[in-house]
Order: sequence, then C-alpha cells, then structure tokens
Amino acid sequence: MKKNIPIIKLYGAEGCHKTHYYQLLLEARGLPFQFLDVEKNEDYAEELRSLYESGKLNFPTITIGSKKLRNPNKEELNKWINKLIPSILDVQHDKVNNAYLLAINEGIAKVEYQLKNGKMYLIHSEVPIQLRGRGIGKELVEKTFEKLTKEGYKAVAVCSYVKAVAKRSDKWKEIIEF
Repeated sequence: MKKNIPIIKLYGAEGCHKTHYYQLLLEARGLPFQFLDVEKNEDYAEELRSLYESGKLNFPTITIGSKKLRNPNKEELNKWINKLIPSILDVQHDKVNNAYLLAINEGIAKVEYQLKNGKMYLIHSEVPIQLRGRGIGKELVEKTFEKLTKEGYKAVAVCSYVKAVAKRSDKWKEIIEF
C-alpha cells in the first residue's frame, strides 16, 4: 500500500523524448504524477519559470513535493524517490540476522529481534543518521508489523521507539504487546 506520497509534477512537452522517458520511469514505479505540458499551456510554463531564478523554461523538470529535479539521470531520480517516498519500499525479513530491513539508497534501516517462547521480541530499531527526520523510522516499524503479522508472529515491543509507534494505533493491539 502506497501512502504519504507527495505531489509529483513532471514539467515537459509532449514531443520531448526526455519527458516521455520520465513518464515511463514514474509509471514503472507506480507513482501518481501530474504531467504539465509547458508548450501547450502557458500557466504550466509560468509555473515552471517561477521555479528558477533565471525565469527560463527549463524542462524536463520533476518536482516531488518541494524537491526540484532538473533533468536527473535515472539513478538520481530513483534515489530521491526512495528518500522522499519510503512508503513505496518493501521491508525484507533477514532471518539469519534476526532483523527486518528497509534498504534506502545509501543506508539500511532495521528492526532487530529475538525469538523466545514463540514470540518475537523487537529489541532495537535504527535508521541511518543521514536518513533521519523523514518519517522513515515510522514507516519501517509499521512495515515490520505488517510483515511479521503476515508471517504469523506475535511480537513484544521492547525498543522504546517500536513501543511508541505501536501505541499510536489500535491496529496493532492484538499483535504487539508492550
């Protein structure tokens, strides 16, 4: 389930091959976006010009919320999508290392656990420092809850942050103990 997706705008032109390329990339990621043809609509052109100090019609430009990307390469675009919209990423269960992992660009966020008496004790959560303050921790913990539920586990929140996320929603009452 995709949630918390900021408004994505693609400023471009119908006949521009780079604009078409970005449309395909965004569609492949399953992201909703607004295509604003700056050659056919002067209001869209003015909106784009206002994004640049020079007032030039620099297209293609993609905005994701307040982040502006001028003609990014595929890797740069995907990096920013992952960073700004963590809800589209999947949590992986690393059973060897007793952790749920959320890989985001240059880092891995994780919830570590221990199995004891048929329950999963969620003992530690961590988001790399360069990714903190973006809601990634909350996304990680909620995705961990969803995944462990699908896998048939009951869990005990030991980590204070995991506890705080669990307490914010009645959705986890039957699955997460405190």
